[in-house]
Order: sequence, then structure tokens, then C-alpha cells
Amino acid sequence: MPTWASYSIKEASDLTGYNEEYLRRLVRTGKLDAVRVGPIYLIRAESLERYIEQMQSANDARTGPRPKKRQ
Repeated sequence: MPTWASYSIKEASDLTGYNEEYLRRLVRTGKLDAVRVGPIYLIRAESLERYIEQMQSANDARTGPRPKKRQ
């Protein structure tokens, strides 16, 4: 287990509004720092926060998480 603060894919999705598969893709492409522990990825909290800041400061209005639909 990592000693740094981390989120599972599910936790990161709930926190940010990003789709779980999108987060997995960011991990696979190296845009998010993560380690695999058994069947799950643990995303470094600092890396996720940095990625969100980058997306929010982008000039492209299409970037960033979409609000989750209420059911």
C-alpha cells in the first residue's frame, strides 16, 4: 500500500464527476500518477488535484468534469 494520500477510481469519480473509464484512461496514459494494488488502481491525490487545476485553467470550455445526472 502506498504511504501517500490516494483515491480509488470509484472515489475519484465520485469526488470529481469524471467517468471511471476516463480516469482509468488517464492513469494508463500517464496523466495521473497511480499504482495498482491487486485489482484496483490508487490515484495519488496530489496528481488528481494537479490535473483538475490544469483542466479548470484551460481556455477550452469543453474540459473538466461534467456534473452527474440526478436520478
